[in-house]
Amino acid sequence: MFQRRKVGLALSGGGERGLAHIGVLKVLERYNIPIDFIAGTSIGAVVGALYSAEPNAKKLEKEILSENINKLFDYTFPKYGLIKGDKISKFLEEKLKNITFKDLKIPLFVTSFDIEDNREVIFCRGDVAKAVRSSISIPGVFVPVENNSRILVDGGVVDPLPTEILRKRGAEIIIAVNVGFIKIKSLKCNEISATRKVDKKLPNIFETILRALQIMNSEISKADLLGGKADLIINIELDKLHVRPLDFRKVQEAIKIGERYTKKSLEKIEKLTAPHPFKTFLNEINRIDKNIKIGKIVKELKKV
Repeated sequence: MFQRRKVGLALSGGGERGLAHIGVLKVLERYNIPIDFIAGTSIGAVVGALYSAEPNAKKLEKEILSENINKLFDYTFPKYGLIKGDKISKFLEEKLKNITFKDLKIPLFVTSFDIEDNREVIFCRGDVAKAVRSSISIPGVFVPVENNSRILVDGGVVDPLPTEILRKRGAEIIIAVNVGFIKIKSLKCNEISATRKVDKKLPNIFETILRALQIMNSEISKADLLGGKADLIINIELDKLHVRPLDFRKVQEAIKIGERYTKKSLEKIEKLTAPHPFKTFLNEINRIDKNIKIGKIVKELKKV
């Protein structure tokens, strides 16, 4: 029997777009694509944690659709952030039931960023809900989280699509799901600056910050992916949903779009994750070599 290579799944940040990750998981599960590791940033960390705790995409979809996620945003006077995050913390604690990383059914890596020490922090031990809450702390939007004497914000600040940690921890095939994909339109260099007033509605501070961060994260992800950090990239374009930042009223539509884009890549995914004859051959050689060495050691010990 040929042995398969270990598969790592990287789930990007992307706010309201991120629930398309559930559609990806539904397709992978339906076609028996193995997942050995998951790494997630921000909303990718939320979906990754819930799925790692209980790998059942249909059940996860049903639970998410039954929630009014928009009610989880507890707005506050913006001294440290526009959203306190207490309601989301409670939601995560209830769903994850104080589970720790070692109790997860699929190994998980959750990224965050230490704003005092200026470095990425990747959680793989301790309380999962607390790690995920740290990962979703969008700067200027959510109040930062104190975790193990660190002040942490959204991991997407530096790593919106965490692939590197998967490779370091043993993933031989990396599938990257980029729900933050945004098509940047061509440069306009002959635009006219006019004084004429146009009655156009301005986005509020909340929407402006989030949209700007989404575009920056999209460009960072694009640069990483072009650098060949993943074996396969599923770029999911969700601009046509026409939802405002952190507006979760079109969850079902986002999930279906995630399914559609994953199905388009299914042939490539199945080819990548299929059992590999050369890996089986190498492992068999290593096993035989190991047994020969053990046999020699036993013979030498008998002589003593």
